[in-house]
Amino acid sequence: MSPKGLPKTDTPSIEALLYEAQKRGILPITSECTARCAFCSNRYNPPSCEVLNIGRRSLDEIKESLPWLQGAPGAIVIGESVTRINEGEPLCHPDFLKIVRLVREAYPGRAIKVTTNGMLLTPEVVSFLSEAGVTLTVSLNSVSKREIIMGDRDPEKTLASIASLKGKVEFDGSIVALPFLTGRLDIRQSVRFLKESGATTVRLLLPGFSARHPLYKTMPKDTWEEVRAMATELSARERIPVLADPPALNGLDARVEFVLPNSPAARAGIRPGDLVVKVSGKDVFSRKDAFQKAYEMENPVLTVLREGLIEYRLPKKRSSSPGFVMYDDLDPREYLNWERVSGVAKGRDVLVLTSKPAKKLIETALERRGLEARIVAVRSYFFGGNICVAGLLTVRDFLAAYRRAVQSRSEPSLVTLPARAFDPWGRDLEGVHYRVFSQETGVPVILAG
Repeated sequence: MSPKGLPKTDTPSIEALLYEAQKRGILPITSECTARCAFCSNRYNPPSCEVLNIGRRSLDEIKESLPWLQGAPGAIVIGESVTRINEGEPLCHPDFLKIVRLVREAYPGRAIKVTTNGMLLTPEVVSFLSEAGVTLTVSLNSVSKREIIMGDRDPEKTLASIASLKGKVEFDGSIVALPFLTGRLDIRQSVRFLKESGATTVRLLLPGFSARHPLYKTMPKDTWEEVRAMATELSARERIPVLADPPALNGLDARVEFVLPNSPAARAGIRPGDLVVKVSGKDVFSRKDAFQKAYEMENPVLTVLREGLIEYRLPKKRSSSPGFVMYDDLDPREYLNWERVSGVAKGRDVLVLTSKPAKKLIETALERRGLEARIVAVRSYFFGGNICVAGLLTVRDFLAAYRRAVQSRSEPSLVTLPARAFDPWGRDLEGVHYRVFSQETGVPVILAG
């Protein structure tokens, strides 16, 4: 299972990684953090895992990089990492307010989103963010045990600061759900606190630990099922979207999870549980497709299945929220592009190596299209534990899955690997290029998604 002897490519420079992040709309500013979270993975990464710290970028460096954000789609995000860069707490940066001001001046019409643990929120910061039109993602994680879970030395002050956001700054909340540490009551109280503080949505993040993390051995095996059930229960009880991440999706049916109050969907009569089958007469491929169509259109007409087919017109402008909430799944454009480049539509024998959460979605898409391929869920040997998302799989994991898959069947004509497992230069988290897979197996490989 080891990639010993597999060639590694040179590690891209921090500058190259920063450039790539900003092409995606991410503006990294610091790797420093005020928290010491019990669930943090950085201290327990395998030695060969390539994660880079940027310390604290200077204001001049950030000024020079602002033009790189111009071509990025969607919002500009500060405080989240999509590359090998370890992104910390953005409010740690002494020039945080100046940075946000520079971004707002450079991009007056763009949405700006900041992820924070809330420890450094002050009345001055809240007022500034309100005036600048910044939205937040607040990593609350616990309302009663922040000191233990996050190392928060003054949790009451932090909670008061988060509560002060209500009516001033739009924000979503997130909770790394650890019922075996905090208890179920704390999770319920945390969701209620976020709702009362004005959160639009709450995400219950399912805890993922590598085999090296001490919490992996203490986490009950049914924790994910427990948290997903809590998300459904709390969404109904608190009347706020509470979404488990990642969800357990068994297909592509575009089912509405929640309808936001006073939204276009609410005014039209859409209800949770409705199955969207068409948007303005166009068939729906997936949840993502249904939401995107409704988001992009002006006054879209939704055909929903609810004891029969019913049509609802949503009064809204183009490129604005329709007001209903769905889980994310397959992008039809990415999927159809994969069909084209893989040759599966022409009967090619394709082996799809993917993550466990994506396996059923891809199988459903193929079934809907009347196509066939071998789909294999890949286990993480690099991290171990309960890690299963595609972005954390490596070439060694894909090779192990491939060797098991061909033990009793013939070799495929092509293998596809999830693109999110590799950086823009085609390297996995160990620095091994995806083409090494072909060198080891002799089978052509392409990246998908």
